[in-house]
Amino acid sequence: MRLASKPAKSTDMASIAGSFASGISRPIFALAFLFYLLFIPEQFNTTIFGMYISPYRIFLIGSSVFVIRHALQSRIVWAWPDLLIVVGVFWIWLSSYFISGEVSVMFARGGAHFIDIALGYFLVRASISTSRDFRHFLVLIAPAVATIGLIVAIESVSHRLFVSEIASAITGVSAKVRYDVRMGLARGVGPFPHPILCGIFLASFLPIYLISGLRGWPKVAGALGSVGAVFTMSTAAALGLNLGVLLLGYDWFTERFRNVTWSLFVSFGGMLYLAVEIASNSGAYGLMVRYVALNAGSAYNRVLIWRFGTESILQNPWLGIGYDDWDRPMWMHSGSFDHFWLILALRFGIPALVCFLLASLLALAMIMRRSTKSTQVDARLMRGVAISLAIFVIGVCSVSLWLAPLVWFFMLVGVGVSLAVSPEARTALAPPQPPAIHLNRRPRRSRSSPARA
Repeated sequence: MRLASKPAKSTDMASIAGSFASGISRPIFALAFLFYLLFIPEQFNTTIFGMYISPYRIFLIGSSVFVIRHALQSRIVWAWPDLLIVVGVFWIWLSSYFISGEVSVMFARGGAHFIDIALGYFLVRASISTSRDFRHFLVLIAPAVATIGLIVAIESVSHRLFVSEIASAITGVSAKVRYDVRMGLARGVGPFPHPILCGIFLASFLPIYLISGLRGWPKVAGALGSVGAVFTMSTAAALGLNLGVLLLGYDWFTERFRNVTWSLFVSFGGMLYLAVEIASNSGAYGLMVRYVALNAGSAYNRVLIWRFGTESILQNPWLGIGYDDWDRPMWMHSGSFDHFWLILALRFGIPALVCFLLASLLALAMIMRRSTKSTQVDARLMRGVAISLAIFVIGVCSVSLWLAPLVWFFMLVGVGVSLAVSPEARTALAPPQPPAIHLNRRPRRSRSSPARA
């Protein structure tokens, strides 16, 4: 009897795995494959006509056929962020040409941003149409998130950046990652070109996995992998994780107290920002960087970047300065510009900044609004995406994004827009609300069983 029961059990497990795989659409598998390609170290990149050609960029170029076909067949529900992404990328092409005066430079710079931003964004828009699609995607990428988090932790504790070492040994290309130690731990970097990029990338997954509605190993693997951001020893990672926990905690209160709402949080946060901006000599950004940064030297440098960077932007507001060196005092030897939103305006002009920042904020507002009209389990997933997107929007004020993290950021923006305009979001009825009470505990609801992916 025992011998007969074992094959039956394996058959059942095989049928379950097959059923799960058959429920995932091919675009979601392709999207997950792109995600795994993001982790190939930059030593494997090559340069053609002045543009970095990486495995993920090759894949995105090939996926453009799929995106165009879905767009022509009207399978994409268009929204305002879509238009802003298109206009923003077009402005980068325009700025690159007028600043350099060379068509080759325009194609190299404009083409790179078109691939990383537009194709990454629209591939998500064409692939994900329901919350179930996104949960399938989260299950498929959970092993990758967990593995990267573990690698970063091992690198930090062992003081060996072995991913870069192995990639350099295979390709013969020296690693560009700088070895650095903070508080007795090395700054883990994994397959990324900089610890800050690795940190903010991993930190963005914590809210999504914790309230996505997934159960079992995908939830645990994704959440634990995200916590690995701590071992990058970066301010952006610490800010992202702390902010994620704070917002998740506030979300917990909104589900239990009628008068605690996200509108109240945004209103209070806006008033606090204005008060600090007016009362503080260094402004809200300078104050935040000074007290949040793990390294006093980098904190002071970021304040200087904000000060002199904004002056350069105001001198070249429309088309920016391209990749030319920006104006700063002679004693500021480093040309590093650790502020994604500012560097967009500095390189390509304020219109590019407005387009991409507005697209991100609109995606954030759209998905939060749709979450109020969805079932509880889908509403939590949408708020998790919104929190992760908010972490990115705020976190990139201390880091410049490029390559894989840049792609993931705009993929996340695409996820927000896709879930906000999905058919299930448009047809779902708002869940019943308890009567308004003053900071009393909400009546206990019957728990909705988490959605399985």
